[in-house]
Amino acid sequence: MDNYYSCFKDKEAKEPVNGIKVRSAFLDNTMMTYMEFEANSKIPMHKHPHEQITMILEGKMDMMVGGVRKVVSKGDVVTIPTNIPHSAQILDSFTIAIDAWSPVRVDYK
Repeated sequence: MDNYYSCFKDKEAKEPVNGIKVRSAFLDNTMMTYMEFEANSKIPMHKHPHEQITMILEGKMDMMVGGVRKVVSKGDVVTIPTNIPHSAQILDSFTIAIDAWSPVRVDYK
């Protein structure tokens, strides 16, 4: 492999939900995504078999994870175990987050 370096901004964006863009970097067993959220966008309640760790880089979101609600902002980290229901309401500003995933999410490749 000779492509060890890349930039999220150069990667093709997917838009799984209106107002949300996802760019991914991945190996066989690990994935990281760069998430851009338009102000007031929403991720509906869902769950998945992937472990997820989210770090907010910019902006704020009102998250619900496993029935616990919290507004998270720059520097906050959220850990979401396998199959735990969660959702997010982006507040009134553009928001950026980095997510780590295991196993790799095929739908974000």
